[in-house]
Amino acid sequence: MITNTKELKSQLNKLISDPDFLRLQESFEKESLFQLLGFGHRETMHSAFISWLLSPTSSLNLGSFPLKRFLYYICEENVSNMKTTIDFDLIESDAMELEKMEVATEVTASAVDPDTNTKLKARFDLYLTNDFIRIIVENKVLSRENKDQTETYTKILNNLDDSYTYDLKVFLSPDSTVKPKCPEFIQVDYQGLYDFVIVPCLNHPKISIANKNLLEQYVHNLRMVYRGVNKPMAKVNDELCIAIYNKYKDVLDEIFDAVKNETPEKRKVKTSSTVRTSKISWNEIYPRLNEDEKYLESTYGNTITKAELDLTSGHILFQGKEYSSLSSAAIAAVNSIKGENYTDRYNGFEFWSIVYPNGEKKKLSEVRVDIALALAQDEED
Repeated sequence: MITNTKELKSQLNKLISDPDFLRLQESFEKESLFQLLGFGHRETMHSAFISWLLSPTSSLNLGSFPLKRFLYYICEENVSNMKTTIDFDLIESDAMELEKMEVATEVTASAVDPDTNTKLKARFDLYLTNDFIRIIVENKVLSRENKDQTETYTKILNNLDDSYTYDLKVFLSPDSTVKPKCPEFIQVDYQGLYDFVIVPCLNHPKISIANKNLLEQYVHNLRMVYRGVNKPMAKVNDELCIAIYNKYKDVLDEIFDAVKNETPEKRKVKTSSTVRTSKISWNEIYPRLNEDEKYLESTYGNTITKAELDLTSGHILFQGKEYSSLSSAAIAAVNSIKGENYTDRYNGFEFWSIVYPNGEKKKLSEVRVDIALALAQDEED
């Protein structure tokens, strides 16, 4: 415990001079190669890099090791919910001939929907195949699923002639609240990609210095914020942060105690996104929401109000009545609290938050930015 100002200053001086602290500070200040090239958070760049990482024949020269680690992550974590029967023993055996896996990006396919007789089209971000297994990966970085995208992909895959012993559909996103609409997709995130695949590759004795540098550049890119908010694609400095905290616990606790009851100004953070977004209408937003995103909540004063979205019409259901806009539902919510005909206008996007099944909340204004970025990114691609 620090007992006086002199000791506090001494500990602070040691902290800001510590090589680990300086290394952590440097990681926040420098830009990765991917950012310098303007590819920091482009989905196509991430898909291309993951293709190189997972391909047994790529210049990474680690054979099927990264692919096995990826399979372990997406399969071992999902055996219990029966989305796959692949387990650790099968992955480590030679039965699936993973060394023969071919990895491609931006693979197109089409099929006719037997129910509607309409042509369905797909562009798979990652397409991995050999004689025994097929894995398709839908990669979402700055965006969320287009309406019924994963369900359409599933219909197309089911109509293709190819027959595989194991067929996996994977939904990859840095944001755990962005979920696939089709329940057959296994949801994974970039944190797991870092923990289960990239870190083991970085520690592999056969990795070359050049390839290790490439992976480290990618890791640095993962820790940069995305969508213009203070949130990285993956936490890659946890081990270093814990080591620093354990070493300087007293002085850091002193700092935390001093500021924990204050609200610091929002930090200006670097983001690799160069996409310009504009406000989009509610009619462009609600069709892209899924079943886990239909429950709304707001706190007015000290009172919590709840509502529900009709994902078909976009209307908001509040206390047994249906409202055609977020703002009108917000006015009704305030009236229910104040007990009077309160007619002030409200920004419904700021008033309401989505409440996810795990309890996490997100303002509809943030969801609006997500979808606007997705639409702008689709236009660029």
